[in-house]
Amino acid sequence: MSCSCSTSQCSCGNPTNVNLNNAAQVNICARRGDTFQLDAQVKDSDGTALDLTLYTYKMEVREYDDGPLIIPSTDITISGTNVGALTISISATDMQVDSGTYVYGLQSTLTSDGSVDTWFYGTFDVVQDIVQ
Repeated sequence: MSCSCSTSQCSCGNPTNVNLNNAAQVNICARRGDTFQLDAQVKDSDGTALDLTLYTYKMEVREYDDGPLIIPSTDITISGTNVGALTISISATDMQVDSGTYVYGLQSTLTSDGSVDTWFYGTFDVVQDIVQ
Protein backbone atom coordinates (compact mmCIF):
# COMPACT_ATOMS: atom_id res chain seq x y z
CA MET A 1 0.00 0.00 0.00
CA SER A 2 1.13 3.52 -0.54
CA CYS A 3 -0.15 6.98 0.16
CA SER A 4 0.01 10.05 -2.00
CA CYS A 5 0.78 13.60 -0.91
CA SER A 6 0.78 16.98 -2.48
CA THR A 7 0.22 20.48 -1.22
CA SER A 8 -3.40 20.35 -2.39
CA GLN A 9 -4.32 16.94 -1.03
CA CYS A 10 -3.16 14.37 1.42
CA SER A 11 -4.60 10.88 1.33
CA CYS A 12 -3.64 7.49 2.61
CA GLY A 13 -4.66 3.98 1.61
CA ASN A 14 -5.69 1.49 4.24
CA PRO A 15 -3.40 -1.50 4.64
CA THR A 16 -5.07 -4.91 4.49
CA ASN A 17 -4.08 -8.55 4.64
CA VAL A 18 -0.96 -8.08 6.72
CA ASN A 19 1.20 -11.21 6.63
CA LEU A 20 2.64 -11.44 10.12
CA ASN A 21 5.79 -13.11 8.82
CA ASN A 22 6.73 -9.99 6.84
CA ALA A 23 6.37 -6.34 7.79
CA ALA A 24 4.25 -4.36 5.34
CA GLN A 25 5.59 -1.10 3.96
CA VAL A 26 2.80 1.46 4.28
CA ASN A 27 3.80 5.01 3.43
CA ILE A 28 1.70 7.53 5.33
CA CYS A 29 0.81 11.10 4.49
CA ALA A 30 -0.63 13.46 7.11
CA ARG A 31 -1.36 17.15 7.29
CA ARG A 32 0.43 19.30 9.87
CA GLY A 33 -1.89 20.43 12.67
CA ASP A 34 -4.78 18.14 11.67
CA THR A 35 -5.99 15.13 13.61
CA PHE A 36 -4.46 12.03 12.03
CA GLN A 37 -6.31 8.72 11.87
CA LEU A 38 -5.45 5.54 9.99
CA ASP A 39 -7.90 2.65 9.96
CA ALA A 40 -6.69 -0.76 8.85
CA GLN A 41 -8.23 -4.19 8.59
CA VAL A 42 -5.55 -6.67 9.70
CA LYS A 43 -5.78 -10.25 8.47
CA ASP A 44 -3.47 -13.23 8.46
CA SER A 45 -2.08 -14.79 5.29
CA ASP A 46 -5.27 -16.88 4.95
CA GLY A 47 -7.47 -13.77 4.98
CA THR A 48 -8.80 -14.36 8.49
CA ALA A 49 -9.23 -11.26 10.65
CA LEU A 50 -6.92 -11.24 13.67
CA ASP A 51 -8.05 -10.73 17.26
CA LEU A 52 -6.13 -7.50 17.87
CA THR A 53 -7.17 -7.35 21.53
CA LEU A 54 -4.46 -9.96 22.17
CA TYR A 55 -1.71 -7.41 21.37
CA THR A 56 -0.24 -4.18 22.65
CA TYR A 57 1.22 -1.66 20.22
CA LYS A 58 4.02 0.86 19.93
CA MET A 59 4.62 3.33 17.11
CA GLU A 60 7.19 6.11 16.77
CA VAL A 61 7.81 8.73 14.10
CA ARG A 62 11.50 9.65 13.76
CA GLU A 63 13.51 12.08 11.66
CA TYR A 64 15.40 9.11 10.16
CA ASP A 65 16.28 5.54 11.23
CA ASP A 66 17.55 5.75 14.84
CA GLY A 67 17.20 9.56 14.58
CA PRO A 68 15.51 12.07 16.87
CA LEU A 69 11.89 11.43 17.81
CA ILE A 70 9.38 13.60 15.98
CA ILE A 71 6.24 12.02 17.47
CA PRO A 72 6.86 9.70 20.44
CA SER A 73 4.78 6.61 21.11
CA THR A 74 3.18 8.34 24.11
CA ASP A 75 1.48 10.77 21.67
CA ILE A 76 0.05 8.01 19.45
CA THR A 77 -3.10 6.09 20.33
CA ILE A 78 -3.46 2.60 18.85
CA SER A 79 -6.39 0.27 19.42
CA GLY A 80 -7.59 -2.97 17.90
CA THR A 81 -10.77 -5.00 17.95
CA ASN A 82 -11.37 -8.73 18.05
CA VAL A 83 -12.39 -8.63 14.35
CA GLY A 84 -9.14 -7.15 13.01
CA ALA A 85 -9.98 -3.43 12.97
CA LEU A 86 -6.87 -1.40 13.88
CA THR A 87 -7.05 2.35 14.50
CA ILE A 88 -4.00 4.61 14.83
CA SER A 89 -4.62 8.22 15.82
CA ILE A 90 -2.60 11.31 16.68
CA SER A 91 -4.21 14.48 18.03
CA ALA A 92 -4.06 17.76 16.13
CA THR A 93 -1.89 19.17 18.93
CA ASP A 94 0.64 16.35 18.57
CA MET A 95 0.65 16.84 14.78
CA GLN A 96 2.14 20.34 15.22
CA VAL A 97 5.47 19.22 13.74
CA ASP A 98 7.53 20.66 10.91
CA SER A 99 6.52 19.62 7.43
CA GLY A 100 8.86 16.97 6.05
CA THR A 101 9.45 13.32 5.32
CA TYR A 102 10.06 11.15 8.35
CA VAL A 103 10.09 7.41 9.06
CA TYR A 104 7.94 5.30 11.37
CA GLY A 105 7.46 1.76 12.58
CA LEU A 106 4.53 0.01 14.24
CA GLN A 107 5.37 -2.90 16.52
CA SER A 108 2.93 -5.32 18.08
CA THR A 109 3.54 -7.40 21.19
CA LEU A 110 1.55 -10.59 21.71
CA THR A 111 0.62 -10.35 25.38
CA SER A 112 0.49 -14.13 25.95
CA ASP A 113 4.18 -14.74 25.18
CA GLY A 114 5.77 -11.30 24.78
CA SER A 115 6.81 -11.85 21.16
CA VAL A 116 7.40 -8.58 19.29
CA ASP A 117 6.85 -8.09 15.56
CA THR A 118 6.98 -5.07 13.29
CA TRP A 119 3.73 -4.98 11.31
CA PHE A 120 4.03 -1.68 9.43
CA TYR A 121 6.92 0.63 8.55
CA GLY A 122 7.61 3.31 5.98
CA THR A 123 7.72 7.02 5.41
CA PHE A 124 5.55 9.45 7.36
CA ASP A 125 5.13 12.57 5.23
CA VAL A 126 3.80 15.66 6.94
CA VAL A 127 2.57 18.36 4.56
CA GLN A 128 1.93 21.98 5.45
CA ASP A 129 -1.61 23.01 6.26
CA ILE A 130 -2.83 26.34 4.91
CA VAL A 131 -4.88 27.15 8.03
CA GLN A 132 -2.63 27.84 11.00
